[in-house]
Amino acid sequence: MNLFVRIIRKLLRTSWVLFFRSISTAKPEGEFRSIAPVLCEGKGRIVVGEGSSFGFIEDADYWTSYEFLNVRNKDSKIVIGRNCQICNHFTAVSEGEGIEIGDNVLIGSSVTLMDSDFHEIDPSRRIGGNPKMGKVSLADNVWIGDRVTILKGTSIGENSVVAAGAVVSGEFPANVVIGGVPARVIREIDSVQSPKKVGG
Repeated sequence: MNLFVRIIRKLLRTSWVLFFRSISTAKPEGEFRSIAPVLCEGKGRIVVGEGSSFGFIEDADYWTSYEFLNVRNKDSKIVIGRNCQICNHFTAVSEGEGIEIGDNVLIGSSVTLMDSDFHEIDPSRRIGGNPKMGKVSLADNVWIGDRVTILKGTSIGENSVVAAGAVVSGEFPANVVIGGVPARVIREIDSVQSPKKVGG
């Protein structure tokens, strides 16, 4: 890639990131890297831990999508831990009990997390009803594959892996591989070693 192309790409990337930051209505707390543009909307709280990053320039959807964090109500929250790597086209929407992501979590492309059903099943109450809600929790060192959907009330234990394309709902233990629609435990992870602490 020649120098001119590299300069143009960097200018476009920087402008795109700054544009989405300027039109966001929610301002995230914390120090993190926006490699891809991040749109933050809503009245709640967004906290991102040190060393975490959004986007990967050499992967699909980088130039045609953005990361979307939506804390719809004043009590809504999305908390992302330290040293997480979140790939392109990520969506997290909280209007209920919140979304919490631990440290050193890897999240693939086109992943969606939601802590609410947003609407009731009963057609007479689908608009203006009281949808079911539940906190979403991803423990430390979890790896989420591409195109995964994580629904309200889901809890995933540390070191576990979610296979690409899974639709996840419910509580899952540590050190397992999860996959399928609906997701279930496929197998245990035999050898688990916690990553070394940086500077510790």
